[in-house]
Amino acid sequence: MPIPLHLTLLFLSNITALLGGFLLGMTIHETIRSSLPEFLQEKIVAFIIFGMLPAALGLYLMGFIFRYLIAGRCPKCGGRSIYHASRRENAIFGGTSMVPITYHCKECEHVHRTRIFPANPMDS
Repeated sequence: MPIPLHLTLLFLSNITALLGGFLLGMTIHETIRSSLPEFLQEKIVAFIIFGMLPAALGLYLMGFIFRYLIAGRCPKCGGRSIYHASRRENAIFGGTSMVPITYHCKECEHVHRTRIFPANPMDS
């Protein structure tokens, strides 16, 4: 699939995985609440174990699927192009610089750099 479509589907699936994992976990908690021990019925414990944990697992699963199973198409040769998230690299003259989201082709080894730098609240 073309890289812009791959990025769009990755973004939408991440949002769906976060919300779906959270809602599914909390629904399961409400269903089995009466059979749980007392400490698992606390609101903060239920929020973390049954809400945030399934949301994080859903997000991790979507990342794995879109990185290894559903690949983008290389704009140069049309081969499988693997997603790599944006990251920080050491700059030549000291400091760090942001590298945008990149796609690495398995066949021709072409590296396609997008212009997308996901927002990082720590950079502000």
